[in-house]
Amino acid sequence: MRKSLRKLLRSMKGGRGDLALSETKKRIIGALYFGIPFLVFLYLGKYYFLVFLLLLSTVSLYELLDISGIKNFLYFPSLLIPFFIRKEVAISFILLYVFIVFLIERKDKNDMEKHILYPFIFITITSIPLSFFYMIREEKGFLISLIILLSIWIDDISAYFLGKKFGKRRIVPNISPGKSYEGLVGSFIVVSIFLFISSLLFNLFPLYKSFVFALVIVILSFLGDIFESLIKRRFNVKDSGKIIMGHGGIMDRIDSLIFTIPVLFYLL
Repeated sequence: MRKSLRKLLRSMKGGRGDLALSETKKRIIGALYFGIPFLVFLYLGKYYFLVFLLLLSTVSLYELLDISGIKNFLYFPSLLIPFFIRKEVAISFILLYVFIVFLIERKDKNDMEKHILYPFIFITITSIPLSFFYMIREEKGFLISLIILLSIWIDDISAYFLGKKFGKRRIVPNISPGKSYEGLVGSFIVVSIFLFISSLLFNLFPLYKSFVFALVIVILSFLGDIFESLIKRRFNVKDSGKIIMGHGGIMDRIDSLIFTIPVLFYLL
């Protein structure tokens, strides 16, 4: 009887290991599935990259509207606003656009949270950051855009794996239980090293800025993830979508850009 119990316990442990391995494989496959097209269009630049970013914005907005129960395709044209007008006034135009849609649709005035606040937030976070990234690509070139993108991905990967391996102290367990102080510090070290080496090799920015950029990327990527987690918790969903294996939706992959890219644009 004891031998049977031991065998059962061993098989259960093995099952958990296989499950974890399977989840890791899914994340790797999903990252490649999303990352390779992103890199290709980033390299092509110009209108190719613009169309790709607009596609990401469209899918991300659809995901957020879907989980919030908002069914209105009139919001989608507003994604063009930050790509074609000055960023300083883009947010005001987005708010104006949402309000006009609200008036046209004649929605319940007592439900302005659903028909004005949420659409405004969703459109802003799915278009503004990507429009800034397009400007970085066009104004600063492919190489520095690539370094920034890889830095953000390295932060995400290192925070995830270091957090799983060494994470003990959770930062916001009720919102994003996977985020730990150990993962955050570890990812800062890894990203700093990557940016420092990149600066030495390509002389894109002063060496000291490697640590400044690393700090910005790690902290603001974390805040972007928390912000999206709050949205998902508000609507009781785990992921924004299911389009990317092991990662969820497109919004789950670009949440780290929400605050990071606009700030980096002005620091570069």
